[in-house]
Amino acid sequence: MTRTIAQLFKDCVLKYASVTAYIDDHSDTPSRQTYAELGEEVAAFAAGLQSAGIQFGDRVAVVSDNCPRWRTTDMALLSFGGVNVPRGCDSATPELWYIINHSESIAAVVQDKKTFERVFKVVQEAASLRLIVMLDDSAGSLETLYGTRVENYSALVAAGREAMARGEYQDAAVEESTLAAIVYTSGTTNIPKGVMLTHGNLCHQPEHIEFGRRPEPGELMLSILPTWHVYERIVEYFALYYGLTLIYSEKRHLREDLSRYKPHILPCVPRMWETIYDAIFQKLRKEPPLRQKLFHFFEACGGHFIAARRRIRGREARPSPVGPIPLLLAWIVYLGLWPLYRLGDKLVFSKIRNVTGGDLWAAVSGGGSLAPYLDDFFEVVGIPILNGYGLTETSPVLSVRDLRDNVRGTVGKPIPQTEIRIRDESGNNVRQGDHGVIWARGPQVMAGYFKNEEETRRILDREGWLNTGDLGWFTYRGHLVISGRAKDTIVLSGGENIEPEPIEIVASKSPLITQIMVVGQDQKALGALVFPDYKMLGPIVGLPEDTPPAAFTGNPKVIRKLREEIAHQMKLAGGFRSFEAISRVALLDEPFSEANGMLTQTMKLKRNVAMKRYATLIADLYK
Repeated sequence: MTRTIAQLFKDCVLKYASVTAYIDDHSDTPSRQTYAELGEEVAAFAAGLQSAGIQFGDRVAVVSDNCPRWRTTDMALLSFGGVNVPRGCDSATPELWYIINHSESIAAVVQDKKTFERVFKVVQEAASLRLIVMLDDSAGSLETLYGTRVENYSALVAAGREAMARGEYQDAAVEESTLAAIVYTSGTTNIPKGVMLTHGNLCHQPEHIEFGRRPEPGELMLSILPTWHVYERIVEYFALYYGLTLIYSEKRHLREDLSRYKPHILPCVPRMWETIYDAIFQKLRKEPPLRQKLFHFFEACGGHFIAARRRIRGREARPSPVGPIPLLLAWIVYLGLWPLYRLGDKLVFSKIRNVTGGDLWAAVSGGGSLAPYLDDFFEVVGIPILNGYGLTETSPVLSVRDLRDNVRGTVGKPIPQTEIRIRDESGNNVRQGDHGVIWARGPQVMAGYFKNEEETRRILDREGWLNTGDLGWFTYRGHLVISGRAKDTIVLSGGENIEPEPIEIVASKSPLITQIMVVGQDQKALGALVFPDYKMLGPIVGLPEDTPPAAFTGNPKVIRKLREEIAHQMKLAGGFRSFEAISRVALLDEPFSEANGMLTQTMKLKRNVAMKRYATLIADLYK
């Protein structure tokens, strides 16, 4: 079995030589390559990097978004034991400075001139940086910069080909334990931690991730997530392992590319599934009232039908099996609604599936919690989502759902060679069905945090068990359910422990609520910061549609309406306790976004950052 990415790449280039490796139609210069052509370019670039002084073990900062040359750079570095230190183009300059200096990167590979200008500010203080490579070949006359050599990608590829022709390029002795990447967590803390991932860590993923159906060489997979994030990186290794064709896309081209390319596999984060869901309903609202009613009728029938089907098949997130009477009732509902569901599929749902191209068989979600209403809706329309779970520290996948046993509300069973235990606060294993902290062990668990032994010891014990910091439990059939995040837990002054995310997911189902963050640490009751759909909310509370956000602030009708809406959604969802009610609401005048630093690139809310920024607003909420 292949245990290094370097060997995996070589094997797959030979195995899938004539298969198209990627299609990139959105760049200034559209391109596509077969695996054989990709392999030749990777070898040449690897030789070029070595001729420029990059050696085994050297760390190289790769500041780029997803594009073909990111993949070439990654494969080239890993082929001779170089270490990829990835980051996105929109990373803050202080963050880049910290990462390049902390990792002691001796070179930086940057996507374009705009990114170069931001790295330029770092170069003056980055003592280790000796080389900058421009992926877009825009180096121009910049031969040196404060003693740092500047080269074009194409020039190094050409130099590499010459070195190979002279026989100067040799493979390095890359092993399973060889460091492949240092991925800095963007997340929710102030100082990024460098997660060290080895070739063995990364190789484990494509070899053991299964969706219940083996992909065929040449099938299409959309690449839309940030490649510096380990989730998308493993997506690319998965594509390599099975000989898939990557379609490079962007958020603004998503709908167009789904229709144009009709992908077979679509890895996304929950926010993108929400975007697809919203697009479907925006289109629906433009339909005649009769068609809207017809859709909602079949959607409701479909919801009851799939709930009954799940129960019959044992695909419910339950701590124990269902009894005979509920099972009998499920059969009655299933048989009674089957004709209507089939009719709805023919008249309505089949058309909705065409939004994703019509050929999609693996709709994958990771990088955050998937809202139950999205899970339900896409199953109703015949697009079963395969929800997974993992962390940067676990390369990242620990578990993922399977088409053969797709249990909604869970993140599937642990992938092969992976152990997961649920422990209480004292570190003792809990019984099946009981909640606790998720601990994991397996070949994908990181080597540790770079130059941070204290943090490594805090999260990783001597036996290789990693404390994920997430809360969860196992169903009676061994599927993992994520119930919250330990450090996100809100403790009210009465001692009640509350996970904010389930409330936020349910409240966000309201068309009036675009974004929400639940607050209330050490308070008597919960509150919420809400960014509403102002255009939709205005007419409902008697304000013109174009009323500016500032005019909504403090309006009693607005606050009352939003509180009622949150309460309504929580009542519909059920399962919430009385102390989880939202008693206070404050309005935000701008959404959480990557641009304002409130969201990570995988659209996770940076709670600590948001709490700090809106500290005064939260304090006023409880006056």
